[in-house]
Amino acid sequence: MYKRIVLLLVVYFFTTSCVFSKNSETKVIEFLSYKKPCFSLFQRLCYVARNTDSGANEFFYNSIDRFDFVWGHNYKLSLKITTVGTPPADGSRHKYELEKMIVDIEDSLGTKYEYKRVKLLPNTFTKESGSYYFLAQPFECHVDIDCEKLINLNNSGSSIDLSFEYAGDGKIALVEWSQAGR
Repeated sequence: MYKRIVLLLVVYFFTTSCVFSKNSETKVIEFLSYKKPCFSLFQRLCYVARNTDSGANEFFYNSIDRFDFVWGHNYKLSLKITTVGTPPADGSRHKYELEKMIVDIEDSLGTKYEYKRVKLLPNTFTKESGSYYFLAQPFECHVDIDCEKLINLNNSGSSIDLSFEYAGDGKIALVEWSQAGR
């Protein structure tokens, strides 16, 4: 019995050390102050990362452990990136974890976030307990905007153009929308 327990412990330590040994690196990544609609298994909001080599903006689909994104804040983060031995079928081969927040700069009030040709799918706009959401991101509805019409247009398959403004404290307000191409 004792030999069996020792053998199981040796196998356990060997397999876990193979999965986690030296499969990590540290990388500094800049994230913009807003998220953009993207598609993975479904439409959602993704981080927008700036490629430090090319300067181009790219979608960042993964979650980041120990990091709470706040809309309207530009970040430069030091991330620990670990290669996962056997990722889930719909998951990434990498796990990202915040090591250090290097920079956190807040946008000015009124900063605009423009979106072109956003597809109106089942959950693009929702309303729960009197609050509006754009792909799960809460937003305030400007007094001149008919947000109920957006809710009713969900799942129409049409596209719209949107303009949000930064309202401070991580909050955004929808200030304009129109049918795409008009």
